[in-house]
Amino acid sequence: MTQERAAWTREGILQAAAETFETRGYLGTSLRDIVTRRDVSKGALYFHFQSKEALAIAVVQEHYEKWTRVVTEIRAQHHRAIQLMLELSWQTAQLIRDEAVMRAGIRLLAERKLIGPSVPRPFVDWIGVIEELLDEARAQHDLLPDVGIKETARIIVAALTGLHQISYAQGGCTDPRACVSTMWHCLLPGIVTLGCLADMRAIVAGFGDDS
Repeated sequence: MTQERAAWTREGILQAAAETFETRGYLGTSLRDIVTRRDVSKGALYFHFQSKEALAIAVVQEHYEKWTRVVTEIRAQHHRAIQLMLELSWQTAQLIRDEAVMRAGIRLLAERKLIGPSVPRPFVDWIGVIEELLDEARAQHDLLPDVGIKETARIIVAALTGLHQISYAQGGCTDPRACVSTMWHCLLPGIVTLGCLADMRAIVAGFGDDS
């Protein structure tokens, strides 16, 4: 198997696994389901992944890598930290809407105790990035003086995660981007200064104009 073909096959297996994990969950998924879904041979599957647990962990890691790439791509585009945080949440919502790997990652993280101890700890990177952005926002005088950085970062990540999980599980919000926009309308007044709030509300109101 050439390197290029191996990479293509691995990507196909991950996509099939994400689609199956998203629909059936970890316990409801078998390796046979994944092989059948994309017509991948058992030999190819076991060449890349020795177990269902290893495959689930790879899907979660791909979920995080996609999110990390978004962070890297948009950091240079926005000088204002609060605006960057809003854009990050918006683009993450778009990824969750459009990509099975992102949706499967959310479900597998919720089911991590069923998988094993090797599953990455959930949301640690997300919280760390939001803490950094809130620190930057404070230095830019956009943050209210009584806002606690660590506590607020955890609340933001919990709100984002909860919105996506509810949207996925109950279909209560057909477009996760709309949920994110509503969330910021509720949270921003308790986080940012009045001047910043006026600017950011205009940005949130513009979300989706180019959809």
